[in-house]
Amino acid sequence: MGNCLSDSLLFALRKFKQAPEPLRCEVTAEVGRNPEGRLRILSIHSTITLGVVANSLEHLERALTQFEEFCTVTQSVRQAVPVRVTVIDAAGHTLRDQS
Repeated sequence: MGNCLSDSLLFALRKFKQAPEPLRCEVTAEVGRNPEGRLRILSIHSTITLGVVANSLEHLERALTQFEEFCTVTQSVRQAVPVRVTVIDAAGHTLRDQS
């Protein structure tokens, strides 16, 4: 999921000739028991960190509003498991944080 999300964001920004590299993505999963007591993945949180500050990228807002929709893995998993995606820039500013 992390690779797919990162690739989608990278593709969206490169369409506008932007270079956000290096990207880093960390994915964590909350594992627990469902109501029937069976072990399951309860939620997933992906954090993508851009290698540059946000104000150095043109069309960033447009890319941030669209990239998740093109991530095949995230959209497939999201049908069964809650997924939260956070994007931060190189200065540590949160640019997007959505479930």
